[in-house]
Amino acid sequence: MEVSTTKFAHQAPSDAQGNSEKKFNDAWQRVINQQKRNDGLRADAQAFAQDIQSRIQDKEKAYMDAMYFACLHLLSFCTRKSLAQWHREMLLEWAAEYVQAMENNPFSQHLDMSALQRRMADAFAVAYPEPQLEAGAGDFDFDDNGHDIGGDEDPSIQDMFQDLFDEFERADAAGNPFAEHDDPHSEHSFFNEFSQRQQAHEQQVRDENLALKQLIRSSSVNKLFRKLAGILHPDKERDETVRMEKNRLMSELIRARDSNDIPRLFAFYAEYVGESPLQELGGDLDGAAQLLDRHLLYLREQKDDILDENPLAGALYRRFHKSTPAASQRAVNKHLKEIHALTNALRDMRHDITSVNRLKPYLELRRDMFFQEDVFDYI
Repeated sequence: MEVSTTKFAHQAPSDAQGNSEKKFNDAWQRVINQQKRNDGLRADAQAFAQDIQSRIQDKEKAYMDAMYFACLHLLSFCTRKSLAQWHREMLLEWAAEYVQAMENNPFSQHLDMSALQRRMADAFAVAYPEPQLEAGAGDFDFDDNGHDIGGDEDPSIQDMFQDLFDEFERADAAGNPFAEHDDPHSEHSFFNEFSQRQQAHEQQVRDENLALKQLIRSSSVNKLFRKLAGILHPDKERDETVRMEKNRLMSELIRARDSNDIPRLFAFYAEYVGESPLQELGGDLDGAAQLLDRHLLYLREQKDDILDENPLAGALYRRFHKSTPAASQRAVNKHLKEIHALTNALRDMRHDITSVNRLKPYLELRRDMFFQEDVFDYI
């Protein structure tokens, strides 16, 4: 959409005015094109996700049902006395994996997860009973500094821990000189660096938004808003229908200003004032073009967030949308085949595990797999 000062077409604009007007129109057109691309992506993603969801939801729900009943079946063995402690621990880890998978799956909303979590809590209570201490045995008594002064603990052990605590306190009092030599690849250093970068990015966003808002309020763009507000203000309207419509328009106008939606303000001006906003902007065309360029950057960043506006739609679009419809269809067919196989495997497993003796080989296999993973991680 191009706005030009046709009202003054008989006057030849200066080169500076012509360049500013061209810069403004080019910036506005880039914004309009990006907005159309964003709106198109939003509509395409929603339509695509609805189509995919209708094609896979029955298989997905069947898979979640199979996992739910498999999890309940596994938990029913936790109280068996013939299971060793490591059996119960492995069994609970197995069930916990299923619970986490179901909680993260959008097609599990029909399941009664609260009942399953209660069963998990009961199984944990059996596997990890609270220790029962005899009266007076292992009691701890602490002084005002938090040091243990009671019980029958070996004094040499007490002295060892006391020396260790004293060493830590001395290091803290000296400003912890070892802190400067932390491993830069350690998890702690990584999260500190990530947090600092995140805070810096958030501060940058706040600074940019503040600068943009100040530019809007201090420029002649504010004149456009005031003129529009005078036209659209509902207080002087006697007709209730017109008043309600102007209330709606006024709310949209305020939202456009507060969200720094400059193109929306310009479009409002052209529609309800009936003339180009360029005439009101006058010599501030360069500043208005700068506002549009900032808004263009915002729209480009927003493009990356569009798929996250609806988490399920975004997940389905990212998972199955390919370069061609045929490729998308192949991806869906492959997924459905995999889901069908996994569902049958869960059902077969539940039917196969009919006793503790039939369960133990599964647990031993899982233990061996975990052991191999730990070895590979260590290597």
